[in-house]
Amino acid sequence: MAALTLTAATWSACSNDDEPTAEQPAQSRTYTVTTTLSPRNGAATRSTMTDNGDGSISAEWQKDDQIWVGYYQDGGDYQNTTAVVTAVDPSTKAATIRVTLTNPQDDGVIEFKYPCCFYNLTKSPYTDQTGTLADINANFAAIEGSGLMNVSSSGVTIDPPSSMAPQMCIWKFSFTNGTSNITSDITKLVIDLPDPDPNSHKTYTVSPSSQSPIYVAMYGSGFSTPKSISITAKTSTGVYRKVATSVTLAAGKTYTSAGLALTSPAAKNAVAGDIGSVIGADGNIYPNANIATTFSTTARAMIAYVGSASECTHGLALQLNSSPVSKTWADAKSYAAGLTAVPDGNWRLPSNADWQNMFLACAKFGDASSASNEMNPIAGFKEKITATGTTWNSSKYYWSSTANGSNAWCVSVNLGGSNAYANFYEESVLSQNYSVLGCLAF
Repeated sequence: MAALTLTAATWSACSNDDEPTAEQPAQSRTYTVTTTLSPRNGAATRSTMTDNGDGSISAEWQKDDQIWVGYYQDGGDYQNTTAVVTAVDPSTKAATIRVTLTNPQDDGVIEFKYPCCFYNLTKSPYTDQTGTLADINANFAAIEGSGLMNVSSSGVTIDPPSSMAPQMCIWKFSFTNGTSNITSDITKLVIDLPDPDPNSHKTYTVSPSSQSPIYVAMYGSGFSTPKSISITAKTSTGVYRKVATSVTLAAGKTYTSAGLALTSPAAKNAVAGDIGSVIGADGNIYPNANIATTFSTTARAMIAYVGSASECTHGLALQLNSSPVSKTWADAKSYAAGLTAVPDGNWRLPSNADWQNMFLACAKFGDASSASNEMNPIAGFKEKITATGTTWNSSKYYWSSTANGSNAWCVSVNLGGSNAYANFYEESVLSQNYSVLGCLAF
């Protein structure tokens, strides 16, 4: 991407800049400034944007483009205002801008950011995108740079930024359902990216309207190493999804995914990489509970195991419930029958093996078939259950459905502090009230 530099300019004072006497209050010094921004070319972001059809997007300034300007005033106060592009050179594509500064601080920092609406927080890139290049151009293709102001009695000069750094990348999508192009049928597109904080996500919800391709602006920071992202799309005929692996993103770049194949998000299609995702009341897999809500359903259970070792066809999901009920063992065994049905799944009280397999699969260590009765730590389970927003009561015991003679197994799951652990006990007092969570076998 071509660098966007700010050419140094001399700014003259518009108001009286006589030095105030000791008895007089300091007068406001206002400067109207004219300077030049270099052309914008290459894989750029903002101004008039053109899809070149070769995987790149180029940009040019337009007259009346507005630039957010922040600067330090005398006394250290920070002030922001707006610069306006007054002209664009037809041959060099350089832009002339004008801005008014009040009491600029000598040797103070001045920042240039574009577009204004992005930095004035009038729209959020996470919730307000419509999927068009024009929308990104106007609202989300953020760039910024800073320089220094040199103030003297004759005016102001600027040591300009060496470049204006892009903050976003652009991803150009088209989709199929395996056979047909469904891009123009998509009414909601959600892209979920893991955040450096394992308990949070960066989620972009785009609302396109009969268009193809779909453009999405995303922050490029934090993706220098490959990561997996989740893509969920909705059309009038259903919901589709894709988990893209080994994704790296960098600000200022353009990425193209042409004919990306989306598949059914039904729980029966779960793979090991879906552990930690949720199953909605509609039977579909979603990255988290918030995205399930975005698609007008409710997260019912967290996928905690994928495989067939626990007498299930595809896997197990643990009920999401921050306030589990307490029941005797006899009542606990019938608890699952009262849970809301989920397509392609069957609720049951977790067996001893179910609990062990879920812990071990989430923890990503050991073999579920050789699970012991005591595991320490289970940090993976703690991380995943916490990421769902579920508050886990570490002082409670949870029933299993597994009997041993006149006794039954229960599990104590302590997720407090740094030493998460799970212990299994044989309980002989079956009238004891312990907590109950359902397990969805799918």
